[in-house]
Amino acid sequence: MKRILFLFLVLMLAACGKKEWPQPIVSEEMIQINHMEVRTEEGCLLINAKLGGRLVNLEYFMVEIEQDGCPTCPFTPSFVRKYYPFSSEVYRQENSYIFTICEPLPGQTLRVRLKADNTHQIIAPAFSEIITLTP
Repeated sequence: MKRILFLFLVLMLAACGKKEWPQPIVSEEMIQINHMEVRTEEGCLLINAKLGGRLVNLEYFMVEIEQDGCPTCPFTPSFVRKYYPFSSEVYRQENSYIFTICEPLPGQTLRVRLKADNTHQIIAPAFSEIITLTP
């Protein structure tokens, strides 16, 4: 009986301690926007983004557009649209994602930035460079 009680106490002590959920390894779970191209065609804005990293962690995209802002000022988007990677509005070919925005954008000069958000909340989203389109 003493042996069973001793074994039980040893098991209880071994089971006690700090328990945490496993954290993702940031360097292995990141998403990068490697390259982005933006152009206008027939009144629509076409955005082509090539991504890298762990694409299974891609939660959503945010297309951010600033209209008639100054090129040296901080980026302040006036138009924001959220896209999910497997929605019908997004065309995907391997690691490239293509977005088409055909809404009227009254600004003459457009500055465009893309944000790719990660499913892991502790990993910061990926941002593209800001691309400026002039008429």
